[in-house]
Amino acid sequence: MSKGKKIVVKDYLEGDEFDLSLQGLTNSTLPVKEIAAIKKGKKLDLSKNQISILPDNFVWSMGHLVKLDLSANGLSELPDNFGNLSLLQHLDLFNNKLSSLPVGFYKLKLLKWLDLKENPLEYPGQEIVGLCRNDNECKTCALQVLDFMKKENADQEKKRQKELEVKRAKKAALKKELERLEELENQEKRRIKQEEKAKEKAKRRAEFEKKKSEEQKEESSQKSTSPSKTTTDQKSSSSLPDLKSVSLVAALVLLIVAVSLAVILKPDFVNQQYAGLKVVTSDVLSRVGDVMNPFLTSFNSHLQTHAPNIQKSIQSTVELLQEMLVICGDTIKLGYDLAVQEFKVFSTYVQKASF
Repeated sequence: MSKGKKIVVKDYLEGDEFDLSLQGLTNSTLPVKEIAAIKKGKKLDLSKNQISILPDNFVWSMGHLVKLDLSANGLSELPDNFGNLSLLQHLDLFNNKLSSLPVGFYKLKLLKWLDLKENPLEYPGQEIVGLCRNDNECKTCALQVLDFMKKENADQEKKRQKELEVKRAKKAALKKELERLEELENQEKRRIKQEEKAKEKAKRRAEFEKKKSEEQKEESSQKSTSPSKTTTDQKSSSSLPDLKSVSLVAALVLLIVAVSLAVILKPDFVNQQYAGLKVVTSDVLSRVGDVMNPFLTSFNSHLQTHAPNIQKSIQSTVELLQEMLVICGDTIKLGYDLAVQEFKVFSTYVQKASF
C-alpha cells in the first residue's frame, strides 16, 4: 500500500478474518475504529507492518478478537491493559523487540497458542517461553507463560500488600507518634495550668494569712489599750461625788418642792407658821446652796477634765438645775408673801362680819 492511501477495511475481510498484513501500517495509520466497527471480524492479521506501539484505544476497541497476529512489526512493548483482550485464544508475537510482558498478561485465560520467538525477552525468560518450533510447543508456551505471569501477579500482589501494610504501619506509627506528642503537649499544658493554679492558691493563702495577721495585731493593740482606758474611767468615776451626796441633794430638792406646794395649797397653815417656816426655809435654801454649789463646781471640773466631748450638754443641764433652784426659792418667797396678804384680807373680812 502506498503512503497516504486510505484503507477500506471491509475490503480486507474474508469470512471472520481481517488480513491487513504488508499494508505499511504505522502507529498513527492503524484503522482501529474501522476494524472495531465490524464485529464480524474476530480474527485480525497485522503482521509485517511498521507498528512499534499499539494505540491507546486498541485494547478496549478490540475486545471481541479471538485471534491476533502482530508478528514482524518491531513492537517494543505491549500496553499494561493488554490482558483485557479476554477472548483472545491465538496470539502471534514472533520477531518483535519485546523485552518483557505486562503482568496483566495472566488475564488471557482463554489463550491456547502463543509464539514469542525472536524477541529479546528477559521477563519471562527463554526457559519459560521455549522454542515454539511447532503448534504443540506454541501451546506449551501459552500455558507456561500464563502460569508464570499468574505467579508473578500473585507475587507482585503480595509485594503490593506488603508495601501497603508497611505504609499502613508507618502511617499508624506516625499517627501514634503524633498522638504521643499531642499527649505530651497536653500534659505540659495541664502541668503549667496546675502550677498556675497552685501559685494562685498560694497567693490567696498568703493574702489571707497577711490579713489574718493584721487583724490579730489590731485586736492585740485594742486589748492592750483597753486596761488603760478602764483605769482612766475608774479614776474619773472615783473623783466624782459619791452616791450619798447626790442622794442628799435630791432629797433637799424634793423637800423644797414639797414646801412650795404646801404654801400654795394651804396658806392658812403657812400664816400660822409663817415666822418659823420662813426661818426654816431660808436656812434650807442656804444649806441647799452650800451643798449644791461645791457639788456642781466639782462636777463641772471633772467633766472638763475627763469628758470634754459631752461637756456642753452636761453644762446646759447644770445651768438648768441651778435655774430650777432659783425658781423654787423665788416661788417659796412669793408663796409666803401671797399667803400672808391673803390671810390678812381674810382676817379683816372675818372681823367685819362678826360685828
